[in-house]
Amino acid sequence: MHAWMVRALGVVISLGVGCTTDPAPRAVYQDSATSVRIQVDRRAGPGHSHPAQISPDVIQHILNGVRVQSRKALVPSIVTGEAPLVPAFSQEERIALAPHLSQALARARPEELVTFYRRISNASVGLAITSGGLFVHGQHLYVILANDRTLPSEGLHGVVVSEIDPIDSPLLPISRKSFRATFEPATSIVPEDERWAWFYIDEGRVVVLDLVQVDRDIKAGLPVLQP
Repeated sequence: MHAWMVRALGVVISLGVGCTTDPAPRAVYQDSATSVRIQVDRRAGPGHSHPAQISPDVIQHILNGVRVQSRKALVPSIVTGEAPLVPAFSQEERIALAPHLSQALARARPEELVTFYRRISNASVGLAITSGGLFVHGQHLYVILANDRTLPSEGLHGVVVSEIDPIDSPLLPISRKSFRATFEPATSIVPEDERWAWFYIDEGRVVVLDLVQVDRDIKAGLPVLQP
């Protein structure tokens, strides 16, 4: 197994996924395509700021602002020389996830975080997975986008001969090469030197937002591109 996968599995175990000494995740919502759970975060340190009250409308705004940028795009932007930013969540996904994520954050304890898993199946993509987690620490919201429309087969390499479906490990990235995450408008992003340290196997998939600034941007009506 490749070294990054070994490290990733170690991080997932340290977060409480599949660790027999931690309580089982608490289900907030589950159907055939979507799962929202609350689980122990063994890296919570002194504790997160949970329970946290963030309305479904604000969660929808946040999901609408999350962007992904391909790390392997063949056609970069002519203007910036980089791959374009594209929405991480469709309108359907935002509507499906927002109320359950809001409820989960309101039920989470200081030693816990919220995870989400969404299975996508359509003619253009086939079967793909979007998953990750979020937690509130102080006035900052940490959004971890482990997978974004990632094919289970993208994890196949070397001695890994079976597809990966992280339904029980939503924070486990299937592939490390596909994308990085960011947010628009960028005014809501917390600079790296102002963040509470929370280690993840791929820091490029952790977006930290200032909830006070998010509220200001919403009230100011700053535009967010629609999918």
